[in-house]
Amino acid sequence: MLYGLLAYGLVAMALIFLPFPSDVSSLCQGDRMLSTVPFQWVTDMRNNMAAYGRSGVGAMVTSSAFLQQMFNVALFVPLGVVLRKAYGKGPLAVVAIGLGISLAVEVVQYTGNFGYYPCPYRIADVDDLISNTAGALFGWMVAPVALMVPRLPDSTDSAAPFGTVTVPRRLLALVGDAMVVLVIAKLVLPPDPRWALGVLAVSRVVLPAVTGGTTIGGWLVGYRIRAEDGSTANPARLLLKELLGVTGLMTYATVISPLIDMVLVDFVVIAAVTLWTFVIPVFRRDQRGWHERAAGTRAVLLTDDRSRLSEQALRT
Repeated sequence: MLYGLLAYGLVAMALIFLPFPSDVSSLCQGDRMLSTVPFQWVTDMRNNMAAYGRSGVGAMVTSSAFLQQMFNVALFVPLGVVLRKAYGKGPLAVVAIGLGISLAVEVVQYTGNFGYYPCPYRIADVDDLISNTAGALFGWMVAPVALMVPRLPDSTDSAAPFGTVTVPRRLLALVGDAMVVLVIAKLVLPPDPRWALGVLAVSRVVLPAVTGGTTIGGWLVGYRIRAEDGSTANPARLLLKELLGVTGLMTYATVISPLIDMVLVDFVVIAAVTLWTFVIPVFRRDQRGWHERAAGTRAVLLTDDRSRLSEQALRT
């Protein structure tokens, strides 16, 4: 739902604000950039039809004024659907949210993107407020038949359990490990990238095997790799995890890819490893990827690990 809303928001912003004016000097020509008359689009539609000598329903629904308002309605329909279906909002809340977002858009347009441009380049129109709000309400009305939009579970059921090592934390640890490898490769090693790959393997496999599952990056952000039962992960598990994850991907890119020279295979390998290492874990409560499940490992916060060891020592 989060990624869907982000995609919808980006598309909506592009439709509302783009294209930006390339010639700023053409702005501020005295054009009226504020319309405060409700349903002015009806008058504009009639004038347009009269100017071209057209009449009837067909002429009405194909006029530019009518189509513009229908597009403004359609733009906010997904918002109303999501607010009701996913978040359980009522009609008054949907109307208020739709009106608030639309009003914010009109304010930004009327102020020339908060003063970035000397004059507005899009008309701030009260009819847009009405159409957008009506679109949000219409989306609320049709939400029950929107089968593709799931209802979000309670936060206690959907959020990662307390103490889970999340994907962003692991990415930060990976950045820390990569920085160490890059510094060593730059200052000490020959320029051959295979040397850097060797250092990466040492930092991600050998070092955790010696320290009980902790890499430099993992230590910096406060977690280590353990077996599923909480015991120390043996070197074979750590090696399998890395071969199916980042180290395996870098090995393929450095050693295997130049030999086979197949772009399609490269794309499939990169997409697959990225998917099961970083994308799929985001949607799992335990934040574990397929490479970790295959290796039988999991990430454990250092504080939780120390507490567990202390409890075991007391019991002993």
